[in-house]
Amino acid sequence: MLEKQLTRLHDLAVFLSADENLEMRLGELAKLAAQATDAASCSVMLLSEGDKDTPRLKLWASSEVLPASAWSDTPGTGESIAGKVLQRGTGLLVSRVSGSEFAGLARRRTGMGESCICVPITVGSSIIGVMNLASRFGAPAFTEADLSHAGIVAVLIGKSVQVERLQTLLRSRVAQASLAREGKEVLTQLTDGSPPPTKLAKILAKAFYKDLSTAGFGPGQIIEVATEIIGQISTEIGRHKKRLSRRENDSARQP
Repeated sequence: MLEKQLTRLHDLAVFLSADENLEMRLGELAKLAAQATDAASCSVMLLSEGDKDTPRLKLWASSEVLPASAWSDTPGTGESIAGKVLQRGTGLLVSRVSGSEFAGLARRRTGMGESCICVPITVGSSIIGVMNLASRFGAPAFTEADLSHAGIVAVLIGKSVQVERLQTLLRSRVAQASLAREGKEVLTQLTDGSPPPTKLAKILAKAFYKDLSTAGFGPGQIIEVATEIIGQISTEIGRHKKRLSRRENDSARQP
């Protein structure tokens, strides 16, 4: 059993160390994390909005097909089992969800066991998200050893998210130049991976606006730039949907 776990953990580590866009492979990431922890399903939620005092989570990756509501929900501290973990800052093992204090917070799904694990995803001293695991139907409940194992997987995911975010910034000279003028505190936050994407987007947007305004661009010209950016995003989203559709069709054809 230990040898199998180590092999699956190694497979996950190899996947995360690949020099590829992690955002394009989130489903595969969640499936490998589920396999590495011998779970029926795995979902990863990252901080996406809110400030330090009112953080909120958003679903980032899942090994299973979930309803649209799961992807649009943004639970805060204490508003879900993951929110409870975000609140307490430590992992949570529930042997049997029904009948427990967390029964009202759990999302009921068929084909899953009664046990679950939720662990924080951290970078340094900062929590950037939560990983959720559900046990297999008919399998024994998760144990403390499983909780420790899940913590290792969460560390790997956290480091990969941090690297991915930093690499994204390093690929953009405009972002580097803009953020360099924002001060030491912002740069420190970026290095430790703590700011959620929405906060980073706002920092970049303000810095970009200041740069354009200082360079002499008027309001109308800045609007034109923003419109062009939105157009580029729409085109890329269309391409992304086509790629996902091709992958789903290819998977369906495989025996």
